[in-house]
Amino acid sequence: MEIQENERRAIARELHDRLGQSLAVLKLLLGDAVNSSPDKMKYTLGEAQSLINEMMSLTRDLSLELRPKMLDDLGLLPALLYLFESYTSRTHIAVRFEHYGLHKKLPPDISLAAYRIVQEALENVAKHAGTEDVKVLAWSDRRLLCVRVEDRGAGFKLDELPEVYPGGINGMQGRAMVVGGRLSLASTPGEGTVVSAELPLAIKSRREQGN
Repeated sequence: MEIQENERRAIARELHDRLGQSLAVLKLLLGDAVNSSPDKMKYTLGEAQSLINEMMSLTRDLSLELRPKMLDDLGLLPALLYLFESYTSRTHIAVRFEHYGLHKKLPPDISLAAYRIVQEALENVAKHAGTEDVKVLAWSDRRLLCVRVEDRGAGFKLDELPEVYPGGINGMQGRAMVVGGRLSLASTPGEGTVVSAELPLAIKSRREQGN
């Protein structure tokens, strides 16, 4: 419930701060265009069109935050590939991705947990690591789905975690725990950070870990 509430709060903030402001600016642009000369109207409408494109992109991003439809329709691998493409376009941080065993059908709750953990880890890299690239590994066997996000950025002292990543690590830990998995974190100042998660695929195994 805490994870869901934090996600709702973040989306509400994005809707208010970015989409709401963009709509207000769009209203002003269209109002100015009505009474403008033909040349100025053409320029103003061009500005409005660019703003609409930005709003469409933001709406897609918010939709993915709520529930990545591609994850339900196509599975974890295509959803991750799309996430990395969008992430690199937005942050200019290159993602080096290695994987195996992801073409098979995975339990929906496990796929969602893995997706959200990778997503949150990447956001932390963009906010705090100060690096130009990040490595993501994902693999699965009969028992586990494992994901790992590595960067060689700023790093931090683990005892300073609450100040460096407010709430982010707690959210990833919660995602792993809900499905009976484990999340581990390693970081060294000046050398980077590694976030790893092991998520059990078998229902019995997940129940045993939950106990």
